[in-house]
Amino acid sequence: MLKETTFALMVCAVPGHAAEMMSAEDLRQTIPGATLSGISNEDYTTRWVQTYDPGETSGTGEGTFGERVYTSSWSIRQDLWCESWSNRSECWRIERVDETTLQPYVGQQKLPNVWTIVEPAGG
Repeated sequence: MLKETTFALMVCAVPGHAAEMMSAEDLRQTIPGATLSGISNEDYTTRWVQTYDPGETSGTGEGTFGERVYTSSWSIRQDLWCESWSNRSECWRIERVDETTLQPYVGQQKLPNVWTIVEPAGG
């Protein structure tokens, strides 16, 4: 019985089977150099697409918000992904849901719309 219990615990503990909050290193390996897309968590209808320049802990990005073109700057602060635009800035904790899906959180609040990795970094 002990062997069966041990095996069951090992199977459940396999990495990648459960969504995890991303560390600063995970963020650095995933978002800089990638193109992401999603639906706005501000108005819940506007589609956005953004390409992030490569970088270690900070850089710039450019994208579209609906029909509007914009630029931004990004940084990684501890385990948070932060972005600044001309009119505001925001930081998120990011949960890696699967290979192409990122779930942003503000504090403990899960935002309703996920981010999709359209083009991975280095791709």
